[in-house]
Amino acid sequence: MPVAPHDIKHAIDEFFSCIKAEGIEPDERIRRLQRALDRLAFLQHNISVDFDDRDYPDPPDVDSDALRRIISRGFPELGYYNIPDCITQDIDATKIVVGDAIDDLADIARELADIRWRWEHTSVDDALWNFQNMYFLHWEAHLRELQLFLQRLRRGEDSEDGLTNRSSQPLTGE
Repeated sequence: MPVAPHDIKHAIDEFFSCIKAEGIEPDERIRRLQRALDRLAFLQHNISVDFDDRDYPDPPDVDSDALRRIISRGFPELGYYNIPDCITQDIDATKIVVGDAIDDLADIARELADIRWRWEHTSVDDALWNFQNMYFLHWEAHLRELQLFLQRLRRGEDSEDGLTNRSSQPLTGE
């Protein structure tokens, strides 16, 4: 069943309110972020949109540094995490690469900001088409890897005390 366009707009707004929220306990902030990411991922499955082939201007550039500062301030416990380099091939020989939760959120937020701009300045079809395509082409991997990291972080599976300030841990390459 196709999703209503306003549900996607609401999910995008919910994501932004989550990353900009202040005065929320770390555990609750992480739970809200998990819900917002889950909702975005779920809704993309049921988009029904026709390509709007009108010629529209590009969205304005997003201040990436300011966005990273907002996210870093709101989620000080987020930082680097491990990702298997290959999960479907070379099972016994895969390497571990480093992900950055702040960068993942910033990438998702930049693209959702573009989509929100399109919603307000071009057309709903243009916004929905870009939501669906940007998801598949770029931020799906960020979202999925981030979801696993947040789940493990919230459960405290990587530390004795649950949430830790992982961003202060140096990358040693070991």
